[in-house]
Amino acid sequence: MKPAFGYYGAKVRIAPQIINSLPLHNAWVEAFCGSAALTLAKKPAPLEIINDLDDQIINLFEQLRKNPEKLISAISLTPYARKEYFLAREKITVVEPIEKARRFLISTMMTVNGAVGETGAGFSFSQSYSRNGREARVNRWYNLPERLTLVVERLRNIRVENRDARELLEMFLNKPATLFYMDPPYLMERSHHYKHDIDESFHIELLEKSNKAKCMMLISSYDNDLYNEILSPKNGWTKTIIETTTADTSGKKYERKEVLWKNQQFEKAIKNNRVPIRLTEKEKKQHKINPTRE
Repeated sequence: MKPAFGYYGAKVRIAPQIINSLPLHNAWVEAFCGSAALTLAKKPAPLEIINDLDDQIINLFEQLRKNPEKLISAISLTPYARKEYFLAREKITVVEPIEKARRFLISTMMTVNGAVGETGAGFSFSQSYSRNGREARVNRWYNLPERLTLVVERLRNIRVENRDARELLEMFLNKPATLFYMDPPYLMERSHHYKHDIDESFHIELLEKSNKAKCMMLISSYDNDLYNEILSPKNGWTKTIIETTTADTSGKKYERKEVLWKNQQFEKAIKNNRVPIRLTEKEKKQHKINPTRE
């Protein structure tokens, strides 16, 4: 399933490769969900949580669950227009939740590569490409209501959080049946492509917490010395490199290496081909599937 909106840094292109390498799990957490591309592309888990600090993202998911018909109708009536894009990016303090969600979808779907930060990436259009008898960008917007309808159904089984990822990780550290996925904003990328960038100290604290995890951990980023030092083989991590292509905010495509770091609990679960926990009879009777193990 495609995500609800375009988002800078989303793993849409490499999602199939990541999903095919996941171990069995009872709980799934996507801590920096953005468009929740990986969650929406994978098979549902019994417990699912997506999380993001960006209140615009959280509001969109909430409106898709609470008021899907109103929001989808509003999108259907919105033309693909430069004026709509710049109106959507205007800073307005008081706006109704549905209108806020509509503006957010405009700002992500009418720009280049879903860049939604302070600077944005400008209005996206194509002078050369057509899809289904329409300009390519217009066609993508035209198909958005149908795409949102599918996402609405999928969201019914998902809990949406709006927390600091470090706090969220702390909640699942000692839950072995959890697969905890993190795709934080790239290290030192103060690019304003995201609404919430994070500094190096945040990365360090997050990675050090990850080293203590008893849950299965999967972390994606580009290859860098800090991650390689903390998420090292001596700390039980393995590293996989995926060759892919990406595009900058001008639309120019170039080759890139995406790196996946997996902790030893992740690798053991793959090797054993089972969820890495033995439930007690009491837990089974209580229908507890993701208990804590100290």
